[in-house]
Amino acid sequence: MSHPIDDTEQLIANAEEELPPPTRSRLIAKLRKGAHIDDASRDLGVSPQRVFSAARILTTFGDQLDATLTAERDPDLPHGTLTAYNKRCRCPQCRGAVNRRL
Repeated sequence: MSHPIDDTEQLIANAEEELPPPTRSRLIAKLRKGAHIDDASRDLGVSPQRVFSAARILTTFGDQLDATLTAERDPDLPHGTLTAYNKRCRCPQCRGAVNRRL
C-alpha cells in the first residue's frame, strides 16, 4: 500500500528527472532574454505543459517561473484576461483567467 509521503516524494523525484536543475536554469535564462515560454521550452526539448506541471510540484521553481513570466510580460496587454492569454501571455494572472473560464 502506498503512503501519501511516498507519493509526494515520487512526484518530486519524477519532476526533478524530467526537468533537471540545469534545464530549469536555461529555461529561466531564455525567458529573461525575451523568449516565449513555448519556444524556450521546446528549444530545451520539453513541452510547455511539462514545464508548468513541474512548476506546480517544484514550488521554488514555480515561484521563480511565475516571477520571471510576470517581470517579462507585455505591459500593454490587459493581464488576467482571456485576451492576453490568447495573445500568448502566460503570466500567472493570464493562466488564472483561463482556469477560471474552464
